[in-house]
Amino acid sequence: MKKLSIDIETFSDIDLIKCGVYKYADSPAFEILLFAYSIDDGEIHIVDLVSGEELPEEITEAIKSDTVIKTAFNAQFERVCLSKHLGILLDPSSWYCTAVQAAELSLPSSLADVGAALGLERQKMTEGKELIKYFCVPCKPTKSNGGRTRNMPKDAPEKWTLFKEYCKRDVDVERQIAKKLEMYPISESEHRLYVLDQRINDRGVLVDLSLAQQAIKINSIQTAVATEQAYTLTGLENPNSVAQLKEWLTENGVEIESLSKKAVAALADETDGDIQEMLHLRLLMSKTSVKKYEAVMRSVCKDNRVHGMMRFCGASRTGRWSGNILQPQNLPQNHLPDLTLARDIVKDGDFEMLDMTFGNVPNVLSELIRTVLIPKPKHRFIVADFSAIEARVLAWIAGEQWRIDTFKNGGDIYCASASKMFHVPVEKHGINGELRQKGKISELACIAEDQLVLTDAGLIPIEKITLEHKLWDGEDWVSHDGVIYKGEQEVITYDGLTATKEHLVWVKGEQKPIQFGVAASCGAYLVQTGNGRSAIRLGESNLSGKKMECVMESLLCINAMYRMRCNSVAAFIKSAKRKIKRLSRLFSATANSIVAGEETNGGKATVRKSTGQGLSQLWRKRNRIRISECYRGRIIFNQKIRSAKTRVRNRPYIKHGSRYRKK
Repeated sequence: MKKLSIDIETFSDIDLIKCGVYKYADSPAFEILLFAYSIDDGEIHIVDLVSGEELPEEITEAIKSDTVIKTAFNAQFERVCLSKHLGILLDPSSWYCTAVQAAELSLPSSLADVGAALGLERQKMTEGKELIKYFCVPCKPTKSNGGRTRNMPKDAPEKWTLFKEYCKRDVDVERQIAKKLEMYPISESEHRLYVLDQRINDRGVLVDLSLAQQAIKINSIQTAVATEQAYTLTGLENPNSVAQLKEWLTENGVEIESLSKKAVAALADETDGDIQEMLHLRLLMSKTSVKKYEAVMRSVCKDNRVHGMMRFCGASRTGRWSGNILQPQNLPQNHLPDLTLARDIVKDGDFEMLDMTFGNVPNVLSELIRTVLIPKPKHRFIVADFSAIEARVLAWIAGEQWRIDTFKNGGDIYCASASKMFHVPVEKHGINGELRQKGKISELACIAEDQLVLTDAGLIPIEKITLEHKLWDGEDWVSHDGVIYKGEQEVITYDGLTATKEHLVWVKGEQKPIQFGVAASCGAYLVQTGNGRSAIRLGESNLSGKKMECVMESLLCINAMYRMRCNSVAAFIKSAKRKIKRLSRLFSATANSIVAGEETNGGKATVRKSTGQGLSQLWRKRNRIRISECYRGRIIFNQKIRSAKTRVRNRPYIKHGSRYRKK
C-alpha cells in the first residue's frame, strides 16, 4: 500500500465551527460514525463503526504508518479525529491535504465548490447537509421522536444508507480533485511548512482560564452598571434599543441617522450634559471586549490549551496563514502603563478597583487579551513579526528604487508613501503621524490592470492614467503623483471592481471603509459614483462650488430596462423625471440600451423589480455634496464621512461653534 484516501463522518455535542476540531474531538460524546477509504485509488469501501463494525487491521496500521501517504480534503479534521479514536497522536508528516493544494491554486475552500469549479464528472452529493444535521449533531427532544437527543441509524434506516453513500462519494470527489491537480503538486518545502503548522496546532497554547473567567465576569458587571446608569438617565425601558435611544435623542433635540460606534463617538464630542453622558454609556454597552475571552473558554481542551488557532494557506495563493478561534494574528496591542497591575486586579475580580485605577474598564479588558495566552513554566514568549514584508517584496519585484532606498536607510515605508501622497513630512508617532495609516493602505491595496478609474476625462483604465488627469476623490477633482506599478498580486472581481482583497472600499451601511475581500465575502453593496462610476459634474469646470448638473438616468437608474412594455423588450418607456430638492437641472438619457431581436416576447422573461431605495435627501454644504441614501442605483463617493449627520432641532439644545449646548 502506497496511498490511503480517507473521509469520515463523526458525531459530537461541540460546535465544530465555533470551537474548532480539537475541542470537537475532545468531547466525551465524540465518536466516528463512518470511515470510507480507498487503497491506491482502488475500490471505495465503507466501515460502519457506529453499527459495530471495526477498522481492518491493515487500515489501522496504514493510518499509523509514516510511509503510507494519507490524503483527505481538509486532512487536519481526519487526522485529529482518528488520533482521538485510536488513542495516539498521529504524526502529520505522511498526511497530504487536498484542500491546501486547491487553496494554493486559488480554488474555493469547500469540497463542493472545488468540485464545481473543476467540473468533476461526479460531484459531492447535495443531500449531505441535511444528513449531517440529522446524524452528526444532537437533536432537540420532542414527543414525536420519543424525547431522544440524538438520531441513530435505526431511527431512519433509509437515510443512514444514503449517508453511507454520501461518505463514499466524498472519497470519490477528493480523488477526482487530486487527479485533476496532480500536475500542480504541493512542493516539498510547502509540505514541510504544512507539517510544521500541524505540529504547532497539535501543541496548542496554554491559556490563563482564571483571567478569562474574571474578565468575562467584570465585563458583565460593567455592562450591568452602564445599563443601569443609562436607564436612570433616560428612563427608557431598554437603553440598548436603537429605536428607543434614537427617539430619546430626538426628544432632547438631537437627531442622528446611525448609532454606529463612529457616529456615536463623533456626536459625543459635539454635545455635553446628559446627551454626552448617554452617548458615552452607549459606547461602553456596545464594547465587545470579551469576545476573545469567550472564544478561549469555549475552545479550551482538557489539557488547558487552545489548539488549532493557525490555518495553513488560509489566504489562498499567497500561502499566508490565517487565524481561527482567537485570531492570534489580530490581537489588540498593549498600551497600559502597568500591565501586570491591571492583570492582577482583573484576576482578583475587583471591578471597583479596576475602574478607579484605570478608568475605562472595556479598554483595559481589550488590552489584556494578549496576556490570556501564557507560556509553560520556565519558558517565555518571544513576539516577532516581519517588518513591512509585503511592501519590501513588492518594491523589489517592481523595481521601485526609492522604496528600496527607504528600506536600506532604515526609513518607514508607510511614512514615506504618505509623505509623497500628501506633500508633507510624516513621522511615526510624530508630525502628521495620523497620515501613516493612509500610507500603509496605499502600499498594500492595489487596483488591477484595466480597471476603469473615474477621471476628469471620463473612465480610463488605471494603467493609462497620466499626470495630466485629475481624479475624483469624492469631494473634488484632485491631482496625483502617478500610477505606481506594484508587481503581480492575486485579485478578485466583485460588483464591477477588480482589486486585491486588502483594497479598502466604501460599502452601503458602513461608517468606514472595509477590505474588498470582506465586502465580497459578505455580499455588501459597494458605494460607487453613479451608474458605472459616471462623474457627478459640478459646474462647467467640474469644480466644487458651482451649480450641480448631472445626467438623470445614469445617476438615478442603474438599469435602463427597469420599465418595459408588456410584449416587447425592444421598446422602452422612459422613466419620468423626478424632482429632487436643491438639484438645479436634470437631463434624461439621450439613448436607450441596445437589445437584440425586436420580436423577442417579453412575456416569457422574468423581470426583477428594482430593490433600490429612494433618494432620501441631497444637499450641498460648504462646497460639498452629501448623499444619505440612493435611488435604485448606487451613488458613491470615495470619501470619508468625518462626523455623524446630525440635525439639532430648536429645542433644549442650540449649536455654538462645533458643540451643542443647552439654551
